[in-house]
Amino acid sequence: MALALGLAAAVATGQQTPASTEQTPAPTSARQPAPSQPAAGSAQQAAPSSAQPATQTVVGHQPSEHDRAEAQKLFVEGAKDVDRDNTRAAMDHFVRAAELDPSEPKYQMADQIARQRLVSELIQQSDKDKILGRFPDARAKIAEAYSVDPGSPVIAQHMGELASTTVAGEPAVRPAMSGAPPIELEPKAVRRSFHLHASERELVNNVLPAYGIQATLDDSVSAQRVRYDVDDADFATAERTLALATGTFFVPLDPARVLVAKDTKANHDKFEREAVETVYLPGMATDQITEISTIAKNVFALRTASADPGQSALTVRGPTADLNALNATLTSLLEGRSELQVDVRMYEIDRSKAVNLGVILPNQTTLFNVYSEARNVLNSNASLVQEIVSSGLAAPGDWEAILAILIASGQISNSILTQPFGVFGGGLSLTGVVYQGGSLNMQLNSSDVRAIDQIQLRMLDREESTIKTGERYPIETSSFSSLGAAPINIPGLSTAGLSSTLQGLGVTPAQLQAEASINIPQVQYQDIGLTLKVTPTMMGTDRVSLKLDFTLSSLAGSSLNGLPLLNNREYNAITSVRVGETALLVSAMTRQESDAITGMPGLSEIPGFQSTTNKNSNLDVSELAIVITPHVVRSVHREASEKMIMLPGGP
Repeated sequence: MALALGLAAAVATGQQTPASTEQTPAPTSARQPAPSQPAAGSAQQAAPSSAQPATQTVVGHQPSEHDRAEAQKLFVEGAKDVDRDNTRAAMDHFVRAAELDPSEPKYQMADQIARQRLVSELIQQSDKDKILGRFPDARAKIAEAYSVDPGSPVIAQHMGELASTTVAGEPAVRPAMSGAPPIELEPKAVRRSFHLHASERELVNNVLPAYGIQATLDDSVSAQRVRYDVDDADFATAERTLALATGTFFVPLDPARVLVAKDTKANHDKFEREAVETVYLPGMATDQITEISTIAKNVFALRTASADPGQSALTVRGPTADLNALNATLTSLLEGRSELQVDVRMYEIDRSKAVNLGVILPNQTTLFNVYSEARNVLNSNASLVQEIVSSGLAAPGDWEAILAILIASGQISNSILTQPFGVFGGGLSLTGVVYQGGSLNMQLNSSDVRAIDQIQLRMLDREESTIKTGERYPIETSSFSSLGAAPINIPGLSTAGLSSTLQGLGVTPAQLQAEASINIPQVQYQDIGLTLKVTPTMMGTDRVSLKLDFTLSSLAGSSLNGLPLLNNREYNAITSVRVGETALLVSAMTRQESDAITGMPGLSEIPGFQSTTNKNSNLDVSELAIVITPHVVRSVHREASEKMIMLPGGP
């Protein structure tokens, strides 16, 4: 209600001062930075202040024809912006249209719809930012959606995330452990050149002080003379080259002092400082944490690597350089696999067509001599003929009229003349042909059924997903029953002495015996229909390899030993497509075609006599097309290789 009143107030303001309309449209406020913790009460308090101007403006203002025409143009432009997915511009046009013509409710309704659409888009973008780990951006999207439509029920579901310090899915910040940080040297930011030929001890005492670092030499550093030539070197270069030239390593004592000892395992164990770190591995199984612990010991030579599966943590102890290398490696491993979304569309087309067209002629007929048949009828009904002639119904010798009267009176029922017939010839050779019947067929039955299924799968790289569509058909595999031939013998119940009370209830020994031999079927359910298994594999950054396992199962329409037969068809393939492109899988499931021809042999094959043939054809086609389009939701490894990690070398 507060949102509707606020919209009415904006309409009133636009009508009184049109210049202020473009200064405060709704989308502009959506782009302003929203507070991190908005107060719901502020939106509720703003509603009453906007209610009164809205009522006065709608009642008292009558828009002109120019305003109506301009509002209609703005409405059309807003609809075009919606088609272009430019929701913010559409809101601008709808708000200005409502201000010019507040009497038209469709402008305000379109503005509300555009606001709801923009809110949905921002919430979807916020969810995507959460998946990608951009939690500050996700919180900003929620705040922007709140500024667009504070009264939306969709925003109400996310108000807790907007008010709290974290959003859904954001890992909580663990409290930092108190402990002394590693000692780091603070040398002078200068560059020096050295060309020395001296003992190892003299070389160290001449190079390190040039950068403001005081060296303390262990007795293991020898007096062997070496040559050291370096030009324009900073401290990092000088430290690395000096360690290689003298075979030593440095242990910082404080920011300006360092201990120098011979690079041996015994000296490392004696002088080198170690650090303790706890690495949290959320969501990992116990065997995976144990495997990472083994890697820390064997690959990075950490003497202590203790796994805690209950806390999903790994506690490691070792030199700082080794721990930094382990952290860099785990960062790459723990990013996980890439996440993909696969859009699957299944188009099923069933077509049937039945055509029955043509003429069916009789395949036999009867020929007879009309004169002979008429004479037989007259001779066998002489008395009736005399009565017809004597009564004056027909003249003597007019046998056609006499036959017509005999047939019409029903006195003749077993003659061929009572059936429909045709004649040809003349005189004594006049021949009759009995009509045996025929038919003209003009029938067409056609059906076209199309079904579309759209499925979206969210899966990880190299993870198999299965799509099943169809039904589960029960098949009886076996049955159990009582095989004992001996009747049940229960004294006093099924034998002598059966209780009269049980007899009164209708319980008889025959019923007890029947109950003892009840069959118990064992049923196995078989998947009938389509089964599609998809396994995507990322190939670089812009291609996806799809492993497709396609199975079609159907009933064969026959059975063996009472069990139905199944038709199975499988298709296995591996294809590679670019991200966003489509892979098409087509299968002609069934095709049945039958033709039946009815006609006269020979005559139906002569040109011009094909119309004497009746053709009955049936065509049933069932096709299935599967379209698969992969999209990358989160790509983990965007480069062919990670950054090279330099590990400290051994003696």
